This record gives sequence, C-alpha cells and structure tokens, in this order.
Amino acid sequence: MDRNDSINKDVYTKHPLVSIILPVYNCEKFIGEALESIFTDTYKPKEIIVVDDGSTDNSARIASGFTDVKIISRKHKGVSVARNVGIKAAKGAYITFLDSDDIWIPDRLKYTIGYFSNHPNIEYVLGKQQMFLENDCPKPPSIKQEWLDNPQNGSGTCVLMVKKSCFDRVGLFNPDYNIGEDTEWLLRANEANIPMARIPLVIIKRRIHGANLTVR
Repeated sequence: MDRNDSINKDVYTKHPLVSIILPVYNCEKFIGEALESIFTDTYKPKEIIVVDDGSTDNSARIASGFTDVKIISRKHKGVSVARNVGIKAAKGAYITFLDSDDIWIPDRLKYTIGYFSNHPNIEYVLGKQQMFLENDCPKPPSIKQEWLDNPQNGSGTCVLMVKKSCFDRVGLFNPDYNIGEDTEWLLRANEANIPMARIPLVIIKRRIHGANLTVR
C-alpha cells in the first residue's frame, strides 16, 4: 500500500484525515506563530496546506521552514481563490481553516471531530473565537470591548470545519469576494438547507492588529 492509499483509508476511519488550509499574503510577522500553534494540536492524521497568494515578503520562506507543511505558491488573486486552491488540493474528509495572523487552540480537532462522530447528520460546524489586541495596537472603533473581554460566536472560515463533500453541494468560495466571502458562503449553505451546528468551544484566538481586512 503506497502513501496515497494510506491517506485515502484514513479518510474513512474514526480518526479521519483533516485538511487545514492557511492562505498567506505578506504576513511574515505572524505566519510562524500561526503554524507553530497548529502543531500544538495532537490530533492525527492531519495535513497542513499553506497557499502563498503571491507574497512579496518572507512569508513563503518562513512557511517552508516547517516540516510536514505542503506549500502551494501562486500569483496574487485574493483570499477566496487561495482558499479554493487549498480545498481542491486537500485530501481530507474534513476541511478547516486558519488565517495567517491568528492562533490555533490546541485539541480543537479532537473535540470537533468527536462532535461530528456523535452527530453524523451535521455537515459543518462553527465555533467560538477570542479576540485580542496585538501589542501596541489601539482598539479599533469597530471592535467592541465586550468582544475582547469574552469569547464570541464566530461566523467566518477561522471557526469553520466542514465535510469536504459539502463543497460539492454548496460550491467553493466566490472569487469576486475578498472580504465577506465566508459570510456569502454560509448564506448559500443556509439556503441549501445544509445541516449545521454551533459548538461552545473557543477554537481560535483572533489577532486584532489594525491591518486586518475586516477591521479596515
């Protein structure tokens, strides 16, 4: 049995292969910490796919310094296209995401896969996020203090885990969107009556540093 056969077999076990997709564009300051945080998750098997969206800084070089990370480099076409490239390359039965400036919470995969196992009708789940301010970053007016003080329900890719087969029904992210693409996808999933659930677990620390697309 070769490696690909082994991976395909893992997809259908009680510990299915999970693909983690991390789009990167000029995020050399944070990409190393983001990847390090993923490796704190002890769940196996998992694959980490970094899609370098035409970075002009050292993001790709930093990512290439990590073992067991697949790097796909392409011309800059935006985050939606980058995520779609990662989805097409993914071998996992489940797909989840991390933005290159956020921090992964350990054992989120173990908890979330356990939830899917106990609720086989659910196609995707959304978790909670804990926002925090980067050092010396003043609180943007669009960020409420309560969002920093308490975990919040998230509605973005950073708190999403989805069965890969779900993309066959809903479609990929709309490449015309570079902001709000996750909301647009969730609206399509809702219109298609895809079964979903919210889980009470904080699964990422979302970094607010002033240059976030959604904050700007």
